[in-house]
Amino acid sequence: MYLINGGINYVKKITRFSWILGFIGFSGFVGLYSYPQYFLLFALFSGFQNFWWYKLGSQDDERLIKNRLKAGLDAFKIAMMLLFIATIILSLFDLSYFLLYKLELFIIGITFALGTNLWAYLTYKYDRDN
Repeated sequence: MYLINGGINYVKKITRFSWILGFIGFSGFVGLYSYPQYFLLFALFSGFQNFWWYKLGSQDDERLIKNRLKAGLDAFKIAMMLLFIATIILSLFDLSYFLLYKLELFIIGITFALGTNLWAYLTYKYDRDN
């Protein structure tokens, strides 16, 4: 998904390198032994959403737009609830502030990737179920 000229452009074609962006998300493990900000690289797992956008094809119609909006609402509601619940659970443990910081960055990165992938998957699912 790209934002071009104020409009959203979804990936309509997939190349042999499209899958690589998703696998770059594994570079988030660098955060285990380096700066904790690298945990945010887990958000690059969102590159796997290109697979689902590609499967939808190249035709945009009102039904697809409606399904995309419905799926986005559902996917990000689930992702934000998981983020909120995970943050509450983390706050119950007696951990050092640095460890809490690292875990929160990890959870934010994973939640973003989960939300975007779930959005693409649910759009595909709603489109095929109709």
